[in-house]
Amino acid sequence: MSDEKKTTVTTAVVEAPKPPAPAAPPAAPTGGPPAPPQPAIVLPKAPDGQMTLRVNGKDNFIDPKKYKSLIGALHDLGHDVPHFCYHPGLTPDGNCRMCYVNQIDVMSGKPLMAPNLTYQPIQMYPKPIISCREPLNPRGMVIETETPDVIKARQYVMEFLLINHPLDCPVCDKAGECMLQDNSFAHGRADSRFEEVKNEKAPKELGRADDPHGIKLWTDRCITCTRCTRFLDEVSGTSELYVINRGDRSEIDIAEGHPVDNPLKGNIVDICPVGALIDKSLMFSYRAWYLRPSKSICPDCSKGCNINVEVQKEYVRRLQPRENVDVNGWWMCDYGRHDFHYVNANNRVLMCKTDGSASLDIHGVTKSVGEKLAQYAKKDPESVAGLVSAWMTVEEMHTFKCLFADTLGSSKVGLIAQAVGKEETFPGFKIEADKNPNRAGAKLVFGEAIESQKAQIIEGIKSGKIKALYLVNNMPNYTPPADLLDALKKVEFLVVQDLLNGPLTAAAHVVLPGSSYTEKDGVFVNVQRRAQLVRRAIDPLGQGHDDLSVLQRVAKCAGNADSKLVSAREVFRRMGETLPEFAGLTHAGIGERGVVVGA
Repeated sequence: MSDEKKTTVTTAVVEAPKPPAPAAPPAAPTGGPPAPPQPAIVLPKAPDGQMTLRVNGKDNFIDPKKYKSLIGALHDLGHDVPHFCYHPGLTPDGNCRMCYVNQIDVMSGKPLMAPNLTYQPIQMYPKPIISCREPLNPRGMVIETETPDVIKARQYVMEFLLINHPLDCPVCDKAGECMLQDNSFAHGRADSRFEEVKNEKAPKELGRADDPHGIKLWTDRCITCTRCTRFLDEVSGTSELYVINRGDRSEIDIAEGHPVDNPLKGNIVDICPVGALIDKSLMFSYRAWYLRPSKSICPDCSKGCNINVEVQKEYVRRLQPRENVDVNGWWMCDYGRHDFHYVNANNRVLMCKTDGSASLDIHGVTKSVGEKLAQYAKKDPESVAGLVSAWMTVEEMHTFKCLFADTLGSSKVGLIAQAVGKEETFPGFKIEADKNPNRAGAKLVFGEAIESQKAQIIEGIKSGKIKALYLVNNMPNYTPPADLLDALKKVEFLVVQDLLNGPLTAAAHVVLPGSSYTEKDGVFVNVQRRAQLVRRAIDPLGQGHDDLSVLQRVAKCAGNADSKLVSAREVFRRMGETLPEFAGLTHAGIGERGVVVGA
């Protein structure tokens, strides 16, 4: 349940020393005013800007401004406070009542009390509070998370939520990542006292009838946590869902003629804590425990959303957003979420081709490519040119640059990129117009003029000055412009390294297999100039070689004596020696949240 991972601690948490026992209050002078009441619990003074939060007898200093409510601080301190309706990216709602804790009154040293109106005379009893709606008190708080009263209250909540919940676990797609299962096991009861007939509700279609990724609502599984309605109100701003009826008849629904249809709708499937909201395209296709997640970056626009690539064996099954509040928060758009089927497409370039004949000898083909490029460069370095896509990692771009600038002596390298699309802005999310993940990285590696070079290379081909061209594409949805396709027909020696067969590979004399972002390690630089890590999720399908290794082999055979097959990590480290924007950086130093470079 990637959407339910605890948020990373964003402020230093310091265990405070145990305070000394409070001194007895001084006796009031005879006949004078009474002494002011003294607190039963004296909390240690926190540093400026912080507060003292004592949890289960342990004092911690935290910044109260970092959290919307108490539960976020408790999670960051490592306390397992169960919840359903709470989500760090949404406003607290407090309707599931699962996040109970006890708050201790510092004056009396006892839990906060509430009247029990069922007894006469009225009796007081300890009142657990819901931590998702409880604001932090900068003067200090004392919290207990595992008292018998709290444990019993959570058990009652679980029993209530399961009264009408069907036993669909064997067939439910959420099995294995269901919060109801997890919390029932950890905080519920093994038996149920409910003997009546369950209130059954019919499933509903929430999306358009022609939408292959439409959302289906299994209404009887829904616990009405309202995460989905709050997301559509606060993040997408489209508000297609709302709650109808009251009590145990409450359910999520749409207004007639207004289906859930926005580019962010897949997120409500992610954040649904149970198996109520399901993407119809993924129904009955896999179990969560078969999937192996890898942390990566979505390449479908320059935003660079942090994602988990989830694979089963060597097949990509699902993409889900990964929390990074500096980039995408907890969300991703549906364009990137569903754009991965090309990885295992039937038209993948899996083998080398020379003049239309397939070859399994990738070593021999890359050797001949490198030697032939070197022959052209020996006659005239400016007769050799290269085009590289904005979907390549900075390590691959750097290797490509070194091949031409250092080995072939050519300065003619240009950038090809996806056409600029439409920018879409929502109340809590933005989809960038630039549909390339690494345009900013290309400018850092090659310089700001890299994009204008493409037109000059096309003119050079048409004039006959450029005779050999090495083009690395790997953009799955790229439509080459007509002037580029016309120019390619005039190239004497055209090498295309690509992911999918298409018009570029059809025009090539030599085709080399490319790799998708799921098959490589490297760095993308997004629109914020934030360097972020792409990690390999599956082995390269193109004869076991990713783009970087193919480029390194070509460079070595072209005459670069220093070119060796090294990892993306090592290439990135070496880049820092010549590019000041990456100086001192390593893959480990970039980490999971990325680092802004060249600012």
